[in-house]
Amino acid sequence: MTPAGRVELHTHLEGSVTPARLILLAEKYGQPGLPAALLNEDGSAYRFEGFHGFLDAFKDVTSLLRTPGDFYAAARDLGGILKADGVSYAEVSLSYGVLLKRNIDPVTVQSALFDAAAEVGERDGVTIRWIPDAVRQWGVDAGWRAWEAAARAGGALGVVGFGLGGDEAAGPAADFADLFAEVKSEGFGITIHAGEMPAMGRAAVDSIRQAVEECGADRIGHGLAAVQDPLMLATLAARGVFVEMCPGSNVRTGGIADWSDHPLREILDAGVPCCLNTDDRAMFDLDLEGEYGRAAEYADLSPEEHDGMQKAARKAAFHECD
Repeated sequence: MTPAGRVELHTHLEGSVTPARLILLAEKYGQPGLPAALLNEDGSAYRFEGFHGFLDAFKDVTSLLRTPGDFYAAARDLGGILKADGVSYAEVSLSYGVLLKRNIDPVTVQSALFDAAAEVGERDGVTIRWIPDAVRQWGVDAGWRAWEAAARAGGALGVVGFGLGGDEAAGPAADFADLFAEVKSEGFGITIHAGEMPAMGRAAVDSIRQAVEECGADRIGHGLAAVQDPLMLATLAARGVFVEMCPGSNVRTGGIADWSDHPLREILDAGVPCCLNTDDRAMFDLDLEGEYGRAAEYADLSPEEHDGMQKAARKAAFHECD
């Protein structure tokens, strides 16, 4: 580990809700059956099958985050977890699209998250900044509403970028080109989930192309499909587009069959800047210590490459993190 601590650039607050916090929230809102449906027998870990099973579980978890106080508590929990994992700086995503869908004011939630991040900084020495995102399959108009809320919250409440997640096939990134042109003009970073499901074939590669060429993405979430096209790999390297890789997540959601199938080595060897991330660390039961350990085992990641990835992550962060 680097002396300053690791950097994580791709992790979702909703997917970081611990089993213990889930149980407390379920009790608070009178839904005692949810933990039994989502957790293993001893309540220590989440259980689900495949990508759609994960999406259903994620939806159930978000249904229990209802007030600014709920989000505040989840963020404080995450701060302690990041500290234990040796992370000193994290950019954490939050779905403003989901908040708006549920008629929750994102700016009020963001104010609570800003307060939680300040406490985490004092208590744990961990810096957290925030990346609101939109849900692509809900359409461009919904995306604009999410971005407008993010812009209102702004840097004053810890927002450093804006993202796009959801179903790549149902919401092409190119549809959001005008939105991201405004995001960039306002000085915020852009990160877009793309190429997460290699089984989409050429469509997955084109999803990355749209994110980079039409939306001006600074960073790509996952990017597995890039290795299907040498030109795309070369483009990412030449433009310095950073790839937020999440191997353990890809295994859990069925994007790849096994950690050894992850194209980390090909992406590194192509000169594409990248780092490892947990994505949804509580729901996938992952930490960065384990992810980098598996990278050494399965992709022959050297200590020098580990440090190089962390240096690249610090450079790619949307906020100063040295």
